Amino acid sequence: MLFSQNEMDNIKREMSKLKEKIVLKLFTDFKTQEDGTKLRKCMACEGTHELLKTLEKLSNGKLTIEELSTEENEEEAEKYNVTRIPAILFVDENGREIIRYSAHPTGAEFVPFLNSIQYFSGVRPYYADQILTHLKKISKSNMKIFITPTCPYCPVTVPVLTLFAIVSKGKISAEVIDVNLNPDIAMRYQVQGVPMTVINETEVINGMFSPQDLLDKLTKGERDFGGMYA
Repeated sequence: MLFSQNEMDNIKREMSKLKEKIVLKLFTDFKTQEDGTKLRKCMACEGTHELLKTLEKLSNGKLTIEELSTEENEEEAEKYNVTRIPAILFVDENGREIIRYSAHPTGAEFVPFLNSIQYFSGVRPYYADQILTHLKKISKSNMKIFITPTCPYCPVTVPVLTLFAIVSKGKISAEVIDVNLNPDIAMRYQVQGVPMTVINETEVINGMFSPQDLLDKLTKGERDFGGMYA
């Protein structure tokens, strides 16, 4: 069993907070067998699929998981430039990718992943409006955050990035990268510790940061000082 009964009850309560119906795309390497079953060679894909289907069952119809195969759905994989699995894509109603998880969201990664799902469904924390008011001052941006399942600071930092991506409706995109699953990418970006965030391939933030800190970076110091920022 993936979760204890107590954990299942807690997750069900969190999933009941979803507002709108949402769909997540999960890319794995499944191959459909003669009997109709799906065989996955990637072990992380198997675990990620089981996790997401559990969340789907506990969502009371609000969450749908669409599993796609890099083997059998090559056009879709090419469309979204999926070269690594498992990949979980948060895609809006226009087919635009907002968030990508190049990760198996377990351990310390699980709660921020739940937060991201809630935000994607329309749940808004108090600082979402502040992001909206600054969008005109933010250029189209891409953010990558490097994490591990045991990082104590990542659960606080990941939802900051994902909320910015969701509220901006893709003007800011976010990718969550597990360095354990993607050591070559971590090496390319010279990741020495987590969380580490890369903005537009040029700026690096090491460690935790607040929504205010990120807003400062994205507006290049031109954010308005008022309300929660006073």
